[in-house]
Amino acid sequence: MAHEEDQMSSNVLAQSSKTRKVTWNTAHAVSALFALALTAALGGQAYAGSCEGGDRIDHEDADCLDADWNNSTNWLSHGKVWARNECSSQGTVVAKVDIKDAKDKTWSLTNANKKSSGTGIFNTRNVYCCSDLSDLCDTSDISANSCLEKFQTSSAKTTCKNVSTSVNDSYQCVIDAECQNFEQASASTSFSWYEPASISVDWHEVEDLHNCLSELTVGECSQF
Repeated sequence: MAHEEDQMSSNVLAQSSKTRKVTWNTAHAVSALFALALTAALGGQAYAGSCEGGDRIDHEDADCLDADWNNSTNWLSHGKVWARNECSSQGTVVAKVDIKDAKDKTWSLTNANKKSSGTGIFNTRNVYCCSDLSDLCDTSDISANSCLEKFQTSSAKTTCKNVSTSVNDSYQCVIDAECQNFEQASASTSFSWYEPASISVDWHEVEDLHNCLSELTVGECSQF
């Protein structure tokens, strides 16, 4: 009888050990899957817009970004760095502050205000404009051709023809075209024709142009 009880006790212990082993393996499998998913997600974010390599434009070569820094460090002061969007009317400039031996800073500059920060004991190496994240890094990017390329991606492209583009003194895209108008004669009959249309808009807004009854507007048309 005692032998049978010992055997049963051994079986229970063995089963309990197997149960613990299965639970441990499952938990670690879930953790491993979570780690892989997190790595993939972070990798995807970096790929979507990482401001690396050729996407980094030196602030001295990007006239839409003004920046400077001071790496002087003593018992009275620490390093400082600042940056400003010089083309705020054209959209957002994203600046990357390259800091030696420390994590870089990424600033989204949406207006003309100066943004500054301390860098502690670490030295700033450079400040870059992120061409893959910014609306604009250099005003030389604004040209008749680039304005036309942006217009070709807009909603207005499908109902406008004979499009010509130029750039005015304010670095705005000037769009001249013939755009479709229409009149609904009845529930089943409508008439359409083309009329001249013109608009001057900021470079980053061209892609959001719509044809609203031969009137080019930024954003969706209002109810007629």
